[in-house]
Amino acid sequence: MRAVLLCCLGMSLASGAASAAAVLIPVVPVAGATATNVTAINDDGTIAGYYVDADGLEHAFFGPLDGKHYKTFDGGDGGTEARGINDSGLITGLSNSQSGDAGAQPIFVRNLNGKIVGVTRSGEQLNGYIGGMDNAKNRFAGAYWDPARHHIVAFLGQKGKWTRDVKIPQVHQASAARGINGTGTVVGSYFTPPMHGFVLANKTLVTVDYPSGESAGTELEAINDKGLAVGQWTDAKGHAHSFVYDTVTATFTDIAVKHAHQVAAWGINSQGAVAVATDKGSFIWCASRRACVNSR
Repeated sequence: MRAVLLCCLGMSLASGAASAAAVLIPVVPVAGATATNVTAINDDGTIAGYYVDADGLEHAFFGPLDGKHYKTFDGGDGGTEARGINDSGLITGLSNSQSGDAGAQPIFVRNLNGKIVGVTRSGEQLNGYIGGMDNAKNRFAGAYWDPARHHIVAFLGQKGKWTRDVKIPQVHQASAARGINGTGTVVGSYFTPPMHGFVLANKTLVTVDYPSGESAGTELEAINDKGLAVGQWTDAKGHAHSFVYDTVTATFTDIAVKHAHQVAAWGINSQGAVAVATDKGSFIWCASRRACVNSR
C-alpha cells in the first residue's frame, strides 16, 4: 500500500466549511471486486484507481464514470495502483503496492498504447510514490526512496524520467510531491514531525495545516489549474477527513461522506470534481451540481 508520510509547522488558516450544495456521485465498482478505490479524474470525466479482487490482490483500472467500459491492467507483481490520469490519457501508478515498503514500490507511467514505462533516474528504476500529472507538459510529481539518506525525497519528472528534486526550505525528515498543475505549482507534504501539507509556487513555500485542534497531520494530494488543491487531515484516532483547499484565498471546504470514517480525496480536475475514496465506497464529489455535470 502507499507509503505514509506525515507533515506539521504552520499557518493556522481559515476554518473548514461544508459545501451545502455539494454533490456526491457513487463510483460504479469494478465487476467482481471486493473494493474499488478511485484516485483520479480528468476533464473528460475518465476516472482511474485500483480495485481488490477476490484473492485480495490490487489491480489498476480506468474508464468512464458509468463503469460500463472499465479497462484493467497490472504494472508489475505484488499489486498495482493507478494514481493519476491527465487529459491526454497518460496514467501514473506504482506496482508492488501491497508490500508496505516504499523502497520496494516501482513507480511508472502507462502510455496511451498500454506500455508501462518505469520512472528512472540516471537509468535506475525509482521506487516510492507517484502522484498526478499536469495537462500542459505531462509533468508528474512523486517521491522516491533514497537508500543513501534513508528517507523519501520529493521530486518532479517528465517522459518517464526524474527531472529534479523538489527543494523544501524547511527542516524536515521526509517529503513527497503529490501533484503539479499547468503553471508548475507543486503540492505535497513534509514530515518534521508531524505531517504538514505544502504549496510550492515560484520557489515560495506555503505550509498548510488543517485548522483543527484535533488534527494530527495534513497532506495535500493534487492541484488543478485554478489553484484548487485537495487533501486530507488525520485525527488522533487515525480517521482521515478530506477537504478542498483554495490556494488563492487560503480557505478550506470540507468533503463530507455520511457514515464514513475514512475519507481520502486524491485527485481534482479543472471543473473541481474530486476523486474520493472512503470506507463506504468511492465517489466523485463536487461543490456544485454544475461541476459534476461538466465532468461526465
